[in-house]
Amino acid sequence: MRKTRSTYQELPVIRLALAQPFLDAARRAGVDVDSVLLPFGITSHAFNNADMFLPAATMYDLVENLADATGNPHIGAELGLALNPFDWSPLSNAARQSRSVGDFLLRFSIDAYKDANSAIFQLETKGTRSSFREMRVSPGNTKPRHNDAFTIAYILQVLRSAVGENWDGRKVIAEVCDPGVLPPSLYNIRIATTSSDGAGLAFPCEWLLLEPAFIEGQNPLPTHKPGTVAPASIVDALQAVLLSQLESADFDSSKIAALCGMSRRTLSRKLASAGTSLSEEVASLRQQRAQTYLTETDRTVTDISRSIGYDDPTVFSRAFKRWTGLTPTQYRANHTSTINS
Repeated sequence: MRKTRSTYQELPVIRLALAQPFLDAARRAGVDVDSVLLPFGITSHAFNNADMFLPAATMYDLVENLADATGNPHIGAELGLALNPFDWSPLSNAARQSRSVGDFLLRFSIDAYKDANSAIFQLETKGTRSSFREMRVSPGNTKPRHNDAFTIAYILQVLRSAVGENWDGRKVIAEVCDPGVLPPSLYNIRIATTSSDGAGLAFPCEWLLLEPAFIEGQNPLPTHKPGTVAPASIVDALQAVLLSQLESADFDSSKIAALCGMSRRTLSRKLASAGTSLSEEVASLRQQRAQTYLTETDRTVTDISRSIGYDDPTVFSRAFKRWTGLTPTQYRANHTSTINS
């Protein structure tokens, strides 16, 4: 029996769907997006799964690759400025319920963990100045340049819409790891360099009391598809990561460990401390997905076996019987009979 899972977060993850704006931008630029995604072991179809997460460091690499593929050095900033807050999960609830800039930033800070446990958002006021920062838990080996630009841009747009005709960009300072990703003339703000551990904006504290312009025409209903909350334990986080690789028949431990941003030995040690192993988690996830597909879809056994990494349906059937004591066909028939009785 598996031991109780630790609640200590050791594998920061981000919901894959949050990178959708960058995927769409690459497509509009005529990029073969699946070739860009291939090194990460996913396809563009994976973005439709609201429950799929990637390790933070991997997600930053993915966003950088998609952004660079567009050939536009300011693509992150442009996407952030054009972002519809009602249609992007971390901002949706804040956009629908807030009545001021301060309210918006606070609600966003509270909700952001549902989509990513890889950063802490900090809203601070000192004297006449306020600052809003994203503090990353795991910056990874690649500078999250376009992630910085995207974050700064959508928060800047909220401020700009609230201040209106009284806007004075000289009162705003943006801090990013690479100033080159922000257009030099961006709302006439000042731009400074900071580490890869975060990005932020400093602005007059009285702006926190203003009402963003988009509130006037707010959409009362969320337009994004909600997913599960970002996992808290390393085991749950690993399962979320494995989901993105499930169709692969090769769950090489070194590959999975690298995807998680750690060595194979470290991953094995952390899982052992949680009372499990990579092979156990792979089998558990395959069983869960197979049971879901058998009971909630009409997909064939052959199709299901391939979708969870078994090229040979016979091998899958033997594994499934080992897990449940029933063949896939028997399991589906028993479940259907139970529902209809």
